[in-house]
Amino acid sequence: MYEDLLKDVQEKMKPAIDVAEANKKAVEALFSLQSEYVTDFVDSSVAQMKALSETKDPKEAVDLQLQFFKGLEEKLTSVAEKELAALTDAKEEIAGIIEKSLAEIGEMPYFTDFNKFMTDAVEAATAATAAATEAATEAPAAPKAPAKRAPAKRKAAPKKAE
Repeated sequence: MYEDLLKDVQEKMKPAIDVAEANKKAVEALFSLQSEYVTDFVDSSVAQMKALSETKDPKEAVDLQLQFFKGLEEKLTSVAEKELAALTDAKEEIAGIIEKSLAEIGEMPYFTDFNKFMTDAVEAATAATAAATEAATEAPAAPKAPAKRAPAKRKAAPKKAE
């Protein structure tokens, strides 16, 4: 009995576990890419500082800086593209898991019974609203009662002169 219950729970939790695994893979890929980028950035920065310290010509130093920043931009672009690809893969995998789970929910007998119940309830409510609207439009309008006049305001008595 407990084994059946455990098996049933594992089957029901499989989509959540699959989503967690997809997230885990994406996070690991992102951490790996970031780690590689930071390591490469630090190494190239140290090499750049060493090259600049050995340079005597200002024009050569400017050229080294331009090359450094161009290389840095290329590496950053490459890492960003790889990260975006990892995130896109994770999104597609998770979307597939969710679509599959929703399709399985629609196939469950108690869910289809619930849908039928809700559809019947909506149809009954719609019919009742239509009948009430029809009855309201067919009934003659009740005559309006004459409006009551507000009581007249009393004027204050004039003050006596002393």
